[in-house]
Amino acid sequence: MINVRELQEVVSLMNESGIQKLHIEHEGTKVVIDKAGIPLEDTAVTEVKTEEVKAAAAKQTPQDSMSVNAAENNEKQILSPMVGTFYAKPEADADPFVQVGQTIERKDVVCVIEAMKLFNEVDAGMDGEVLEILVKDGDVVEFGQPLFTVKSY
Repeated sequence: MINVRELQEVVSLMNESGIQKLHIEHEGTKVVIDKAGIPLEDTAVTEVKTEEVKAAAAKQTPQDSMSVNAAENNEKQILSPMVGTFYAKPEADADPFVQVGQTIERKDVVCVIEAMKLFNEVDAGMDGEVLEILVKDGDVVEFGQPLFTVKSY
């Protein structure tokens, strides 16, 4: 079985090296990590036998989980890098990570997504202004689902 830490290291190495697609097979577990932004049905995670590995494999950098909107005004969307529960705030009584109209930078955390009791921070992945928050706090989100609309700088 591939453990979560090993998989996170592999994803980090992929990001550093510029590798776009990687197939891993270890003791009967198969994982395909594809940073091309293709929807899950096509190839992002082809086959995974354990939920823990699936959650870790889906954890991609926000830069890899963005989809360029065809609009001419530089609007882009920040997409969910995994299936899980969307949280707009770090704690119930805290302020949200971001609000509409707020300027964000590439490394800013915009939300967390809980998957299998693991809280995964989602970075903005771009500089810009938050135009719209597309999901509500506590909503279940799917892989590739738009979370925010951002006017990219």
